[in-house]
Amino acid sequence: MSPAGAASKRGRQTRVLARAGFDEAGLGPTLGPLVVAGFATSVQAKPGASTDRGPVDDLLGPLASVVGPPGLRDGRLEVGDSKKIHTGTHKLARIERTALATVGWVYGQIPRSVSELLELVLVREFELPEDRRAPWWSMLDEALPIAGDRGRLEHDAGRLREVADARGVTPLWYRADVVSAARVNRELAAEQLREGTKNTWATHAVLRLAKHAVDRIDAHTIALWCDKAGGRQAYLEPLCRVWPEPTGRIDVLLERRDRSQYGLLGLAPRPIEVGFVMGGDRLDPRISWGSILAKYLRELILRAFNRYFVARVMELRPTAGYPEDAKRFIAQVQLSLGDNGGLERDAWIRCK
Repeated sequence: MSPAGAASKRGRQTRVLARAGFDEAGLGPTLGPLVVAGFATSVQAKPGASTDRGPVDDLLGPLASVVGPPGLRDGRLEVGDSKKIHTGTHKLARIERTALATVGWVYGQIPRSVSELLELVLVREFELPEDRRAPWWSMLDEALPIAGDRGRLEHDAGRLREVADARGVTPLWYRADVVSAARVNRELAAEQLREGTKNTWATHAVLRLAKHAVDRIDAHTIALWCDKAGGRQAYLEPLCRVWPEPTGRIDVLLERRDRSQYGLLGLAPRPIEVGFVMGGDRLDPRISWGSILAKYLRELILRAFNRYFVARVMELRPTAGYPEDAKRFIAQVQLSLGDNGGLERDAWIRCK
């Protein structure tokens, strides 16, 4: 979707801004994909207004009748730290409800299967065919919703759309990049040749998806915010990798432990501000919405991954893929199916 064009209010022209938030799920595990996702909405601002004040919570207020913080028990959708939503007895149902209702709001439909969901939201331009050579990538036909009720989700999506329209909130972009273990290994090998680190590569993966969004969003100005992990403060090098500077420049606006911020001029048809912030999901709900989609997609793909191995190894318990439990899972698979579980090791086990 595209935001509305310039509008006038009380005789003064306004301009359309876009704000977007990005996060990832699954950087630490040994098994399963890394998923990067983002959410963008339009914001109306008066001429001369600056976006350089950091992440902005201009959604939870306008949408307060339909969304609220994690832990709600009043029927509203939970938007916040995905780890606080994907917890407890009904963790899948909770994160599925927000993810699919938002997909329904943005795309006008609740997908009926995992593969249909991926067709809607997946960005595929960064992957190669061999990145999905593991057999479970052809097993993504599980029916959706898994833990919820379709009628309720359609109602939730309709209410989101109704309230958002009434409050002038326009969803612009809700998509994800699913990085298989094979692709993690391929891209990390390339990163090592650049003398980069895993964290440098992960930052690049987030910015690469952010640029994909920028290239498709129609707005006068775009502000991008990414959740900041670790102690890194300087992001100029990964920004230059994604936005080379021959015809423009990248200005360092701020570099602190809690927040780093940059202005990109002449590198796209519009000015761009890019920031990295600690605890971003508490500051800008778009980061939370990205985190929720990333976590939900990772869980769906892990379900296919586990189904594949559980069907072949007696008494094998599913795994969430984190390092300690992954050791148990890999050892049991190898004991039953032989070295590397009968597959190329790089196709399903991450090198780091």
